[in-house]
Amino acid sequence: MLCPRENPDAVHPVMPRAWVEIDVRAWEENFRAVAGAVSPATVLAVVKANAYGLGAPEAARAFRRAGCRHLAVASIEEGRELLDLGMQVLLLGAVLPAEVPAVVETGIVASIPDYATALRISDAAQAVGRRVSVHIQVDSGMGRLGIVLSSALDEILRISRLPGILTEGIYTHFPTAGRRDAPTYRQIAEFASLVRELESAGCGFKWRHMANSAAVAGLPEAYRAPFNMVRPGLDLHGAHLSITPRPYRARPVFSLKSRLVGIRTLPQGATVGYGRTYAVTRPGGERIGTVAIGYADGYPRSLSNTGSALVRERTCPVVGMVCMDYTMISLENVPDAEIGDEVVLVGNTGPVAVSIAAVARKAGTIPYELMCQIGRRVHRRYVGRDGENSRVEVPESLK
Repeated sequence: MLCPRENPDAVHPVMPRAWVEIDVRAWEENFRAVAGAVSPATVLAVVKANAYGLGAPEAARAFRRAGCRHLAVASIEEGRELLDLGMQVLLLGAVLPAEVPAVVETGIVASIPDYATALRISDAAQAVGRRVSVHIQVDSGMGRLGIVLSSALDEILRISRLPGILTEGIYTHFPTAGRRDAPTYRQIAEFASLVRELESAGCGFKWRHMANSAAVAGLPEAYRAPFNMVRPGLDLHGAHLSITPRPYRARPVFSLKSRLVGIRTLPQGATVGYGRTYAVTRPGGERIGTVAIGYADGYPRSLSNTGSALVRERTCPVVGMVCMDYTMISLENVPDAEIGDEVVLVGNTGPVAVSIAAVARKAGTIPYELMCQIGRRVHRRYVGRDGENSRVEVPESLK
C-alpha cells in the first residue's frame, strides 16, 4: 500500500538558525528620548539601508507611533516602500537624471546638490503641472555632494526662483561631528551664516538641519536657531558611536543570535577552522562548539580568534577562522551547553552583554557597517509590541 503524498503546499515552521531580535518598544522609547532632548527641533528619522539592516517599514511604524512625521532614505526604491505610511520622505544625496520622473510622480522630497538637478526637476514638475518639495544640499566640508559653501549663496538664490519646485529645506553634513574642535564649530558658524544670508535675501526655509546622531549628543549648537531639525539614525537604535555622552537615555534595539549546531571535544594539538589558525593546547582537550552563523550572515571574518559570544550567559571566545556559514567557539566556560542552545553574538542577555560598539571595535570597523551587512538569510524578529511577539520576517531567498 502506497503512503499518501505529503501536501506540497503545507508549511512546516522551522526554528531559525540565525536571527536578529528587535525590540520595537525600544525604537519608540529612543525616538521620544531624542525628540525630548532636541525640542523644539523636529526629528527626521534616518531609515536608509533598510533602517541599517533592521527593517525600514517596521522602524518607521514604530517611530510614527512615537510621534515621528519625517523620514530620510538614500534611494527612490527605499522611499517607495514607505510612502503609504503618510509621512514625509526625504531622499538624502543625489538624484540621477533618470530618477527625476519618479521623484515628481511619488512626491518624495528630493535633495538638490546643484543647479542642474534643480532645473531638471523644475522642468519635469512643470510638464505635469506639479510643484515638488526639495531640500538644498550644501557642501560645507564633507567633500562628497552638494553646492560648495563658497559659491552657495548665488546658486541657491537662482534655484529658489525656478518654477515647479518648493525649496522647503536646506542641510549639510558633518565630516567629524564627534569632534568638538575648531573646524567643527567653524562649519556650524559658516553654515548658520549662509542660512541667515539667504533669509535676508528673501529665501527662507521651513527646515534647516545639519545634526546627525553624534552632533545631537555633543553639539547643541547644531540644532539650535537657526537650525530646527536633526537627522539621527544610529542613536535611534541605541548604538551610540560618539565618545561624547548622550544628553538622553537610549537603549539597544537589537540582538544578533544563532544556535549551537555542533559540540565536540577536540584533543590537544587539533586545529580549528580554515588555515589552522587555532590549535588546542589543553592537555585534556577542548570543548568546541559550532555556531550556525558566518560571514555570509554578516558576522565579520575579522572577528576570527578575537570575537566572543554568549552561551547561557557565559562568555565564549571565537576560535579559528569565521567561515561563510559557521563560527566556532570554545565552550570551556559552559560545560553544560547543548546542541540547539541560543548563542548571542551581539546584544543583551541577563547580567552580561556583547555591545555592538565593542564588537565593532574588535572587528576594526563601526557599528553602522556591522548592522548594514547583516545577511538576507538572517531572520528579523520583532518583539515587544503590545507585550507580544510580532511576526518573524522570512527573507525571500528562504521562502
